[in-house]
Amino acid sequence: MGKTADLANKVAATSRPSIADQAPVTMPGQLGAFRLEAQRYAAQIQTLTEQLEDAKKGGGAIELSLGELHEVPGRRKMLSEVKYAELRENLRQNELVHPITVRGRALGGYEIVSGHHRIDAFRELGRPTIRAVINDGTDDQADLGAFYANLFQSDLTDYEKYLGFRDIQQRYPSATQAKLAEQAGVSPALLSMLMAFEALPGDVKQLLQVQPNMLGAHAAHAMATLTKEGRGGQVSLAVARLAKGELDQASAVKAASSPLHKKAPEKATAVRIRAGRSTYCDLRQTKNILRLEFQNADEARAVSGAIQSVLEERARLSKQDVD
Repeated sequence: MGKTADLANKVAATSRPSIADQAPVTMPGQLGAFRLEAQRYAAQIQTLTEQLEDAKKGGGAIELSLGELHEVPGRRKMLSEVKYAELRENLRQNELVHPITVRGRALGGYEIVSGHHRIDAFRELGRPTIRAVINDGTDDQADLGAFYANLFQSDLTDYEKYLGFRDIQQRYPSATQAKLAEQAGVSPALLSMLMAFEALPGDVKQLLQVQPNMLGAHAAHAMATLTKEGRGGQVSLAVARLAKGELDQASAVKAASSPLHKKAPEKATAVRIRAGRSTYCDLRQTKNILRLEFQNADEARAVSGAIQSVLEERARLSKQDVD
């Protein structure tokens, strides 16, 4: 009954006399206007009555002209070219199973709540009308209905789901994530994972606006965690490569998770000291480490005293410099 109430109200409103309630007019020129207005009202009543009867017979759905349908920004879900082509060809061969949902406009005609791509397909196929169900809810109810109608569609990306829930949060800032999850019929854990898109770097979100299907909720959650850990730059680079097709999602997460590039360790410098053709000593130095390797232990013991004297002298000079 709720789906046909809007039409019934229109019929009742249209059938109310407007001119009869006005003060009598005797100018002959107004007589023609009376007749034209009466004819116009009669035609409107007839059209709306037929639509009402059609809606009752069709379980609430009526046939609407495509020219009466108007799109509201933000309600259209994204659909790949392949998916849209499949939808169009299916409708070319088969009847429309699920009517679109519309809502009456104050300016006349109807605003589309859901079914944008079905309407596009009908236009391409040259069909003048489409079956529709009328929704007489508020603006917020219409927007929420459009989002929830698309929420569980397999071709709605996780990023689009995030955008929908973000829009609801902005409309109802006092609603908790737990309450939103309950109303949507999803688990709080899933909603939390979807909302992780919010923490991604701005350039990543810009790429997702163009390619919303390139990053799923699990990968986005991992990337968001890395961003919070201070790896936003690595996340941006990894997602840029993902957008170019150089990486898949798992590889992109791995690339963003890899340790930051560190300076290569300093190589040891080696000096070989010879006694004629024989090796007397190998000297190796790496940063603050000095290593001497003699050919025999006796020579090492003999030189150690001289090395100690040199080190003590340098320590004394170093202390004087500090003082």
